[in-house]
Amino acid sequence: MSKTRIVIAGAGPAGLTLAHYLHRHDFQVAVYERDNGLSAREAGYRVHINSTGTSALHAALEPRLWELFLATCGMPDDDMLLVDEQLNLRPPRDKAASTGTGVPTEIPEHLAVCRSTLRRILFLGLEEVVHFGAKVTGYRSNPDSTVTVLLEDGGTAEADVLIAADGINSAVRAQRLPQVRVADLGARSIAAKIPLTEESKAKLPAQLYNAFSMAYDSDYTGLTLGPLERTDPHSPLVARQGPEFQQEARENYALSIFNSTVGHMLPDADLFSAGPDKLKAYVLQRLATWHPALVEIVRLWDTATVQALAVRSCVPIAAWEPSKVTVMGDAIHAMSPALGIGANTALRDAHVLGNHLLAAADGHTTPLDAIAAYEQSMREYAYHALRKSAFVGQKVVGHSPLPE
Repeated sequence: MSKTRIVIAGAGPAGLTLAHYLHRHDFQVAVYERDNGLSAREAGYRVHINSTGTSALHAALEPRLWELFLATCGMPDDDMLLVDEQLNLRPPRDKAASTGTGVPTEIPEHLAVCRSTLRRILFLGLEEVVHFGAKVTGYRSNPDSTVTVLLEDGGTAEADVLIAADGINSAVRAQRLPQVRVADLGARSIAAKIPLTEESKAKLPAQLYNAFSMAYDSDYTGLTLGPLERTDPHSPLVARQGPEFQQEARENYALSIFNSTVGHMLPDADLFSAGPDKLKAYVLQRLATWHPALVEIVRLWDTATVQALAVRSCVPIAAWEPSKVTVMGDAIHAMSPALGIGANTALRDAHVLGNHLLAAADGHTTPLDAIAAYEQSMREYAYHALRKSAFVGQKVVGHSPLPE
């Protein structure tokens, strides 16, 4: 069994999925996360997981955690409708672009998953592995091919392999691959949650109550709705968790996002300094002439959850020479959310990289060759997904083209 020391920068879903996979195969894994704890900040909203993502999770998780994942996710109707601002149907969306490539097949292809709940599940069993309040700021490559990981508080950690899973602003990627550019795609979003109760559900447009729907006008101003109703919130597996986990896992909600191009949105200085009340009022004003049922979606927003977001994407680069420092997820292929496949591509990284590192541990290859094989494969599937997402974003959301 392997005693390879792996350090993962970032405790997001992909980093923790990889940590589970490696930990189960006896790697010495340490995860360093800048947040002070699981509840230190809003960990994100609802995320779409297809069979690419579920395959990675199924391979990484112990059976009890896999079942807990299934109990706390949502399995909505597969429809993904497009409508105009008056709720008239637009030509249907090609769901093939959002479909995964994996197994298991006994569950629906498209799941609705709470990012925060998924992160809580992935933390279970890794309590001694994850170090919170420990931001990775860089590294040193040593003559003996090991890596010294540098932490913000002045501490260090020694590793045989360092993996950057620390997101679009990755400090490790900035040092390892400074040629990677992050492009502003010229679109802005204002996102919020809608608590799903019998009363709120009755006010939502029934035809939009499916996997994910979007209304948009001729200026690419759009409004989305994506409900999340937990499959089995009263499962005994949920009941065995702590009170905070139980409360979150029993809350149903919908994700709603207002999006517009930069030219039609508040100036950035105003957008990102405005409080949630002002942002919600702004969206209501922008949609005043839309169908009343669509306006009602925004009225139902939980004001405390409203926040503004910029839409950005990494720009693909040419192949690089492999080293004992590698990258995954948004650190290397952050992409437009237009297809909802960014998280799935990051989870695929965890699956692919984990398999290659396991092959090296079993003596079938070297760690450096394992990383090289992973990076070659990742560039192919991830950059394809990134470009496809950017293209669809141009056509449907009005994003700027991805820079060459």
